[in-house]
Amino acid sequence: MQHLKNKYFEEGYLHLPNFLNSAEIDEIRAEAKQVFINQMIRLGLISGSVNETEFEHALYKMFETDLQAFINCGKHIQHLISLHRLSLDHKIVQLLNDIGIKSPVISTRPVLFFNSRYLAKKEVYWKTPPHQDWRSIQGSINAVVIWIPLIDIDVELGAVEIIPKSHLEGLITKETVDSFGVISNEFNKDDLFVPMEVKKGDIVLFSQFLIHRSGNNSSDSIRWSCHFRYNDLDEESFIDRKYPHTYIYKPDDTLIHPEFDTLDGVKNYFNG
Repeated sequence: MQHLKNKYFEEGYLHLPNFLNSAEIDEIRAEAKQVFINQMIRLGLISGSVNETEFEHALYKMFETDLQAFINCGKHIQHLISLHRLSLDHKIVQLLNDIGIKSPVISTRPVLFFNSRYLAKKEVYWKTPPHQDWRSIQGSINAVVIWIPLIDIDVELGAVEIIPKSHLEGLITKETVDSFGVISNEFNKDDLFVPMEVKKGDIVLFSQFLIHRSGNNSSDSIRWSCHFRYNDLDEESFIDRKYPHTYIYKPDDTLIHPEFDTLDGVKNYFNG
């Protein structure tokens, strides 16, 4: 695997075709879709099973008619067991070891994206600007992202675009916009970016210093992908900087549905 490590160190990324089992990928997307489908049925947008086009149209309608339900579904799919299981897959952990990450640790929770201009109030929610992930995480110097397509993604669907070797510049930006370490200097030029067209089962691994952005999803379809991020607990600068952790997770302290009768609910559930 030394050749992979050498290529990664030089280019800042690896595109590995057919790295994952397609059945595992299908399971994640099917489970994510089912979360939305449950709410679509409640809203009367669909009555049962639907094909891909019907699902997408219903999801766009759900976004327009019940934004809170849409947002809640989007939050819950980030916690699918199948998604988190994949982030711990032995092949992924071995790959991290092979490129020099001695003691991998998940730096942020796995993220499942479903991007479309029809599902966003702001452009950044479906088309991210040029940025470096390291700015928002500030982890180990060898921290990586693993970007996984859940479907085949070509340029029309907005394939991720990278600037090869840009990781060697270190942290270029000090500014964040919508939590992205945005790039607004000489590196923000279209001719520098290379699209990474990928198939389901492929992965793209890249340094968190690599400059990348979303491609332009010019289609009417949804771009499904998931992203895993890892630090190295054995990396010396990470140790010297006291293991910084920038993400804050906290609950909503309000009672969201005060009218919900929990006493009646538990009696009905536990008494059959």
